[in-house]
Amino acid sequence: MKQLFIAMLMASAVATAQIEVTSIERLVLPAGQDWTNPVYSPDGGSIYFTVSSYDGIWKYTRADNSLSEITRDPSSGFGFAVSQDGSQIAYRRTSYDAQTHERTQDAVVVNAATLKARVAASGSDVSLPVFVRSEAVYSVNGVPNTQVLAKTAAAEVQVLGIENTKMAVLKGGKKVLLDPHGDGSYIWPTLSPDKQRIAAYDVRRGTFVCDLDGKVSVLLGRRDAAVWTRDGNWLVYMDDRDDGRSITSSEICMVSRDGGTTVRLTSSADVLEMNPSCSPTENKIVCSGNGALYVISYKETK
Repeated sequence: MKQLFIAMLMASAVATAQIEVTSIERLVLPAGQDWTNPVYSPDGGSIYFTVSSYDGIWKYTRADNSLSEITRDPSSGFGFAVSQDGSQIAYRRTSYDAQTHERTQDAVVVNAATLKARVAASGSDVSLPVFVRSEAVYSVNGVPNTQVLAKTAAAEVQVLGIENTKMAVLKGGKKVLLDPHGDGSYIWPTLSPDKQRIAAYDVRRGTFVCDLDGKVSVLLGRRDAAVWTRDGNWLVYMDDRDDGRSITSSEICMVSRDGGTTVRLTSSADVLEMNPSCSPTENKIVCSGNGALYVISYKETK
């Protein structure tokens, strides 16, 4: 049985609050699929997600509890992006020629209302597309679509992804590569809501927070797949353990951005809660667990 774990702890000076889990709800989704990697829409009204094979993207609308299919393109569910106005979804599609075994990748942009898709770019090596406002940004064989970058305002900040193990960031109208540790290899970069900080994971040092110049402010240790809460005071992550072959346990936790306070949100030996995503409008976190999706609601009191 899924257990509700109530966690109340006094926070540090950075996040002077108490966190209390108020409910954990399992979304009603069709059986027979291993749903995973949920992501909130920018308005918080919908949740996008994929399946364990990453072959497809689906949308769950909270207002009427409806489920719609965006695509079933191969590998489309890995690292897809939603535009800031919610009108578009971008993803990378990967296919292989049966005879030559050559790989072809496409950057695909879908109209969220009509589901009409267009191929923005193709090549043997296409980066995961991200949105800078309503424009999809990607690289083909290492070359970015500079015409889009040139149109962005100098004040616009966006994490573009990982390039040659470093963090690619749009800053000052240009793409820059950040290596905060000087010799790092990074995954899971995420920009804070105020666009002043980046949290990421270095494979040797664990999770850390740095500014837009790459200056590290705090080392947080092993806190996998961390994402910012909507107020930017906390990072939500999965505390997972493995036996060298498979994950044996995983819970969802929060840590204050200065690392002073940790709060455990779930406690269930029979469910592996993973891949958290925070609502941008409410105190809610969606995560996957054993093929299902769960929404964790919490309250924060000063």
